[in-house]
Amino acid sequence: MKNNNNQKPVRKPLKKLTLLDRFLFDTAMSDPEICRNILSIIFGDKEVPPIRIGIAEKTEEPYYDSRAVRMDLLAVDENEVIYDAEAQKENKGKQFLLRRSRLYQSAIDVNLLEPGELDFGKMNDVYVIFIAPFDLFGKNKYRYTFRMTCDEVPGLSMDDGAVRIFLNTHGKNDDEVPPGLVEFLHYVENPEQQEKEIQDERVRKLAGQIDMLKNSQEVGVKYMRLWEELEEARREGHDDGVAEGLTKGHALGLTEGQKVGAEAERVESIRKLMETMEWTAEQAMNALQIPMEDREKYKAMIIMARINSL
Repeated sequence: MKNNNNQKPVRKPLKKLTLLDRFLFDTAMSDPEICRNILSIIFGDKEVPPIRIGIAEKTEEPYYDSRAVRMDLLAVDENEVIYDAEAQKENKGKQFLLRRSRLYQSAIDVNLLEPGELDFGKMNDVYVIFIAPFDLFGKNKYRYTFRMTCDEVPGLSMDDGAVRIFLNTHGKNDDEVPPGLVEFLHYVENPEQQEKEIQDERVRKLAGQIDMLKNSQEVGVKYMRLWEELEEARREGHDDGVAEGLTKGHALGLTEGQKVGAEAERVESIRKLMETMEWTAEQAMNALQIPMEDREKYKAMIIMARINSL
């Protein structure tokens, strides 16, 4: 959370977080029981088996020079079905999110078989799920489910085990989806407003689980430490960036020097987060909310900084 004057970010209290906030979503999905409950609400018409693995903040990097893919949740149930879920708070556009889901799907698939394994029938079924407070497709649906189908034969599905689901908290087709899903999506965005009106047993259970997380001393300490790490990285990046900007500003002129300083500040903040949090550059830039169009530039600057330090 930032103020309008681009000053020091203000930490949002833990109890004010919703499941659209990355920290709370990741924390909830790291718990196999909460994870299973949320998935059961999302699917509604099928019971999700016990979750064997629930991992938040997993990053897939198939090759050393490939793009890192941040997974909010990778969970595997007893039937070996894989689920990846993400709360997408910011609407970055249809093309961005759809192709991002494609990238996530590919990143999961490439790791499903052992090297040399040729039996592709062993690949797991995979669900990639995005939860968002906006309607990406403009059709007023709470849930959009996509499977590969044939253009020439309507209704003919490829049935390759890959499913992508986009959930919209602002849907209007209440009579077409389970009531529990509607309550869940309303709760995700406005828990304080919706909690007293919840009728669905699973959503009531989820609300209690989330309240327990918010009141947990362990979770509170984790949240505070994460914020301190982010703030320290921001502060150190600012100090180093200002120093570098002033030095170069004498040669390039004040305006250009300020620009260089701002860029150097961001590079240093990214670098600090990568070191202290053991994050990839992509994860650090997500935390710092660096625009997508600037990320390749900052990656190149990080690489150059590493080369110059050798």
